[in-house]
Amino acid sequence: DSVTIEFDGASKGNPGKAGAGAVLRAPDKSVLCYLREGVGTASNNVAEYRALNLGLKCALEKGFTNVRVQGDSMLVCKQVQDAWETKHPKMAELCNQAKELKSQFKSFDIQHVDR
Repeated sequence: DSVTIEFDGASKGNPGKAGAGAVLRAPDKSVLCYLREGVGTASNNVAEYRALNLGLKCALEKGFTNVRVQGDSMLVCKQVQDAWETKHPKMAELCNQAKELKSQFKSFDIQHVDR
């Protein structure tokens, strides 16, 4: 019932053509699922949030209750932890979606990792 989600998003230009992806890993580090989606024209931060939410939704659908999340977006990690404010309306909407998803897990931990 435990999974690690690694997420990343990017845009070519900022804003520009963007994409989001996530990997779900079992406790032994084996890959359970690769996820990706085109985001359209968006900022890098929007793409990062979309990647996180993509991974969280998949983990819920697969029945995981304990989640550890890793991503290289300090902004996303800090905002989801409530360590940083979310001022931009679009970012606040995406952050609230992430917080709603995280509230559905028994345990949730998110950590920033260096690029």
